[in-house]
Amino acid sequence: MTNKLLSLVILLTVILSSCDSGLKEKARDTSNDTVKISVLTFAGLADSLSNRKVIIDGTVLHTCKHGGKRMFLVDGSDSVRVEITAGTEVIKFDEALIGSKVRVWGTLKEERIDTKYLNEWENEVKKPEANHDVGIHSGAKGHEDQTVQDKLDNIASLRVELKQSGKDHLSFFSIEAWKFTELK
Repeated sequence: MTNKLLSLVILLTVILSSCDSGLKEKARDTSNDTVKISVLTFAGLADSLSNRKVIIDGTVLHTCKHGGKRMFLVDGSDSVRVEITAGTEVIKFDEALIGSKVRVWGTLKEERIDTKYLNEWENEVKKPEANHDVGIHSGAKGHEDQTVQDKLDNIASLRVELKQSGKDHLSFFSIEAWKFTELK
């Protein structure tokens, strides 16, 4: 009787532990749904994380004056910038955030620039009325005050880069934010 009871206890322990590990595995999968990245690792990971949920911390270098729909994060130096765009849940990024450390939750997005895109952008730039939403936003100082010629020079530079890449497109990555918070 004792042997049967001991066998039953061992069997139940094995069954319960296998069920428990299955639950832990599922919990791990759920927690891995969102990937924590840094500003410095962004460029190296962006291609593999396209359309994935991410969390990133960084210092706000710049917010765009025209509607506050973009901000740029840096980490340690201004040489690496990550573009953050306001998703539908984020109204805008206020200029008061400049210099603050923030945490952003969002989806990593890829924008592909090909010859067709560059042609359309060039046509927009040549129109008399300015269209701030067209083109690439770098977050560099003064990028919002570019002249038509500055924009045309940028397009020409991207055409050269595209040709030299040997690909049919260039990829630019950003994070579309659904939430952000200022870190203290």
